[in-house]
Amino acid sequence: MQPTHHDLKTASLGVLLRLVLVGVAFAMLWLDIAVYRTEILEVSFTEITQELMLFVCAMLFWMAPGPAPQRGFKILAGGFFACLLMRELDGLFDPISHSAWCWPFSLIALICMGLAFRPANRADTFQALAAFTRTPAFGALSTGLAVLVFSRIFGMGALWHLILDDGYARLAKTTVEEGIELLTYAMWTAASLEYFFAQRTLYGPTRQLRAPASQRAIVQRGHSRT
Repeated sequence: MQPTHHDLKTASLGVLLRLVLVGVAFAMLWLDIAVYRTEILEVSFTEITQELMLFVCAMLFWMAPGPAPQRGFKILAGGFFACLLMRELDGLFDPISHSAWCWPFSLIALICMGLAFRPANRADTFQALAAFTRTPAFGALSTGLAVLVFSRIFGMGALWHLILDDGYARLAKTTVEEGIELLTYAMWTAASLEYFFAQRTLYGPTRQLRAPASQRAIVQRGHSRT
């Protein structure tokens, strides 16, 4: 029964983590709208929290333990979040020129793809990526990506002019768009944390003694080809 209890405890902690992050996301929106009235501009609780969550996601993948064949995949996954972070920091780069964020975005993308797909790593990277698609974290990240795309489409000004008609208010549109975006990043943060700790359980110094048999079976099934 011990593995069963461990699995239920892990699942419960995952649910609790997501509820806490949802609370954090709502609190940031509340501070921006009801307390400090920032109108969710570039310097706001919502925007800064989004940036912090993306930074955490990138670092968790880059720093996750694991064998050498997984290195290319982890570089690629962390680079994905780092590129999104550069996009979120567009307000920081705008004084330089409009769309100046594209330069660090492109640089990070090129470096990460170059490291991940260089001839010596290419096969291992694809195998590790395929293994990742069989883990729970992939489902959370892919679902989040779909929601993020939806938030961008749903946040179109033309749509909100049709919804609100003469009562159009930019803050209403921005709150919905940025709120959905922040919720997506919160779920990605939860998934990234779970991935990091799963990797640490499997590949940390005491993995063979401490990893429950059921958890080893689930995660190792995903990484069996790496």
